[in-house]
Formats: sequence, C-alpha cells, structure tokens
Amino acid sequence: MSKHDVAAERKEQIVRATVECITKHGYHNFSMQDVARAAGVSKGIIHYYFLNKDELMMCVLDKVAGDIERVLGEEMESVTDPWRRMEIFIEVCFDIVKNTKEYYQVNMDFWTQINQKEDIRKVIGAHYAKFREAAAKVIQNGVTKGAFAKVDSNAYASFVIAVIDGLSLQWLFDEKVFDYNMMTKKASALILSGLKS
Repeated sequence: MSKHDVAAERKEQIVRATVECITKHGYHNFSMQDVARAAGVSKGIIHYYFLNKDELMMCVLDKVAGDIERVLGEEMESVTDPWRRMEIFIEVCFDIVKNTKEYYQVNMDFWTQINQKEDIRKVIGAHYAKFREAAAKVIQNGVTKGAFAKVDSNAYASFVIAVIDGLSLQWLFDEKVFDYNMMTKKASALILSGLKS
C-alpha cells in the first residue's frame, strides 16, 4: 500500500471515529481524546492529519454529505424513467435518515454552528445546493420529457428538500410522533402528485 493510500485510510478512520463521537456526545461535548480513543490512534496522529478541530469537522461534514450524494448517484445511475428517478431520490433521502440516523444527527449538530462559524454555513449551504441541484435535474428531465407538469424545477426541488428535512427532523426529535414509513409514503405521494400534468 502506498504512503498516499495509508494516509487516506488513516484520515477516513479518524473521520469515522469523529462521526461516532459526535453522535455519542454531541458537537460541543466530545474531545480529541475521545476521537483518538474511538479511532485507536494517538492525539498526535490526529493533529498530524488535521491542523485543528475545525479542519477535522469540515472533513466530517464533507463525508456525511458526500456519502448521501454517493448513495443517490448509485441508486439513480441506471434508471431513465423520470417518475422512478424522483421516487428513488425521495426514498433514498428518507431512508438515509432512518437507517443512518447518526449522519443526520451530525448534520443537525453542524446546523447549530452556522451563526458562529461562517465556514460551516458556507459548506452546509454548498451541500444543500448540491441536493437541490440533484433534485432539480431529475425534475427538469421529467419536464423536458413531458412526463412532469411544467414546474419551476429549482423551486420544486427546494420544496422536496423542505418536505424531507421537515418530516425527518420531527421524527428524529420524537420517533413516536408518527409512523415514519407511512408518513414518508404519504409525503412521496404528495410530492409526486404535484408533478402530474
């Protein structure tokens, strides 16, 4: 294994351990020692790869968003039907919240930082822009093919993301508030009905 591969693997190990620590302790309540323990490395190793905690946190944020983008891309890659592509987009986003709560919880912890840290605001804004763009491409493709109603794809993409975020947040705060599977199916049907000609 090359030096570059070892470094990439070690950074990934530290980032995964950081996600674990944020999930367990919260953004403000974990230490670099917690990360070192979870990663099975020394604090010195963490500082060798990451200048400071902020730099590490930016890598964590990139990993969380990047994982979601990767899953979306893989799921939609071979599908050409606009309706199915939109269904997949919605399903994957809701499933990520349900099946990998820790990623969404890490994201929520980052949201608490946007008023204090401009870099975090910019990174979160950029990731939301990517998700809106991905949804807008699916919508625009459906409009172009004549499968969807002529809607403003960017505005509708914002609506889709808002529905997913809104339901997900309510459920994460109180899992008993509604049946998640039933509610996500209803939300998906509502989103899709707005695209019908």
